[in-house]
Amino acid sequence: MTTQTLAPAANPRRTRFPNPRSAGPFLVPAVVAVALLVTEGLSQAVTPFIRKDDWPFLVPAGTTGVPSAVAHDLTEGRWLNTAWWHLVGQYGTPTTAALTYAAGYALLVAGLWRVLHHAGIRPGPLVDALLGLAVFASAVWVQLLYWPGTLTPSVLVAAAGAWTLPWAARSRVGLGAWLLLTEVAAVLSYPPVGVVLVLFAVVLLRDAPWRGVLALLGGWVAAFAVGVGIAYTLNWVAFGDFGLKIASWRHPDPLTSLHALHVNASRYVHASLSLWAGQWWAAVAAAVAVVVGWRDPAVRPRLERLLVGLAVVATMDAAQTLLTGIVTEARGQLWTWLVALLPVALLLDGRRVLHLGLPRGRWLPVDRLAVAALVVLAAGGVLAWRADVGEHQSTRAQYAAIAADATHARPDGKDPVVVVYQDPAVRPTRAGNIMAGTLRFAVRQDDEGTFPRWCTPVECREIAARTHSRGHGSVFDLGRIGNLPDVVAVVVPTPPTWI
Repeated sequence: MTTQTLAPAANPRRTRFPNPRSAGPFLVPAVVAVALLVTEGLSQAVTPFIRKDDWPFLVPAGTTGVPSAVAHDLTEGRWLNTAWWHLVGQYGTPTTAALTYAAGYALLVAGLWRVLHHAGIRPGPLVDALLGLAVFASAVWVQLLYWPGTLTPSVLVAAAGAWTLPWAARSRVGLGAWLLLTEVAAVLSYPPVGVVLVLFAVVLLRDAPWRGVLALLGGWVAAFAVGVGIAYTLNWVAFGDFGLKIASWRHPDPLTSLHALHVNASRYVHASLSLWAGQWWAAVAAAVAVVVGWRDPAVRPRLERLLVGLAVVATMDAAQTLLTGIVTEARGQLWTWLVALLPVALLLDGRRVLHLGLPRGRWLPVDRLAVAALVVLAAGGVLAWRADVGEHQSTRAQYAAIAADATHARPDGKDPVVVVYQDPAVRPTRAGNIMAGTLRFAVRQDDEGTFPRWCTPVECREIAARTHSRGHGSVFDLGRIGNLPDVVAVVVPTPPTWI
C-alpha cells in the first residue's frame, strides 16, 4: 500500500501550470496568514467567543458553576481532551486556548496542502494559492472555532497526522501504523478529524491497486473500532461503565424496532438535506468536478478511488444514526467539504489539460473548469467564515459590554452583587440555556471569577415588572428588596438567530 506515480497519458497536452516551487518557500505561510485575516479567523483567535460547554476545559477542577471536565468522558469518550486539560488547558485562558487552536489549524491546513502536492496536484502559484485558501476556508470547520479548550487536542492530532502521512505512506507497515495511531487519537479527541485524514490518504495513494485502497479503508474502520474499544475500556476503569452514556439532549433512539428504523432514517435524511442546503454552492462545484473528472481518463481512476472512500465514510455516518438515532450536527460533518474540494483538486493534476468536446465543435479546457470551481469554493468558504465568525463576534461584543456594565464599581465604591434574569419562556429551551450560560461566564470573567447567581423568585418578579413596564436595557440597579442586599440585574438578551 504505497504511493505510486501515475503513468503518463498517451500524447498528453502539457498544462500551462508551472512547477509550484517557482513560487518560493513563502507561499504557504503567506496564504495561511492572509486566510486568517480575510476569514476573520484572527479575530476569533485574539478575542474569542467561547461556547458555554467549552468552559470545563478552560478552568481548574472545582471552579464554581463549572461542571467537571472528566465527566465528559462518560458521555463522549474523548480522553485525550481530558489529558490536555490536566496538562495544559486549566492553566491557560480563553485567549491562549484560541490562539493555540488557530496555530494548530494553520499547521493542519499547511499539512493537508502539502499532502495534495505529494499527490501530484501541483498547479502554478496563483492557482495553488486558491487551492490553499479553499483547504483553509472549510464552510463546516469554521463552526468548531468556539470550543478551543475542548478541541485543541483534536486539531493538533490532525496536524500531526497530515504532516506525517507522506512519510508513513512509503511502506505498508508505516501506513498501517499511521492509520492505527492517528485514528485512535482522533476517536479519543474528536472523531471527525480522522475522517479528513483517511480521505487525504486515499488521494495520496494515487493509482495504487484497488486492494491497497480497500485495505486502507478497511484498516480505518478497524482502527476506529479499536479507538472506540479503548474509550469504552477507559470508561469502565474510571466509571464502571463499559460504553458511553449518551446525553439526553442528543435524543438517542436505539434501533430496536422497524419504527425506530423509520424514525432514525428520517432524522438522517432531514439532517443531510439541511446540511447540503446550507452549502449548495459547494454541492454544485462537487457535481461539476465529478462529471468532468469522470470523463477524463487520467483523472477517472483516482476519482473512482476517492468516491469509494467517500461512500465508506457516508455509510459509517448513516450507520451511526440508524443504529443509535443520534444525528451528527453539521459542525461534525467535516468530510462534506471534501466532497467538493478533493474532486476539484484532482482536476488540477499538473500533467496535462484535457479538452471536453461540446456541441457545435466547441471545446472547453478542464483546467479552466477546475479553476472556476476552485474560485467558487474559496470565495464561498471565505464568505461562510466571515458570516459565522462575524455573528459570533457581534454577540461576544454585546455580552462583553453587558458584563462590563454590570460589574463596574457602584457610586459608593462597592462591588455589585450581580443576578441574572431570563424570560421564563426562553430559559428552558436549548438556545436559551446556552446563551444564558454564555452571558453568565462573560460576567464571571469581568467579576474576578465570581459566578453570578440566578435571581430569586422575588427578584425575578421585580426584574420582569421593570423590564416590561419601563423598557429597561440589559443591565440596571435593582436596589434592595426586603432583607436582600443591593443587586444589579442582568437580563439575558433574546438568543441570536445563529444559535
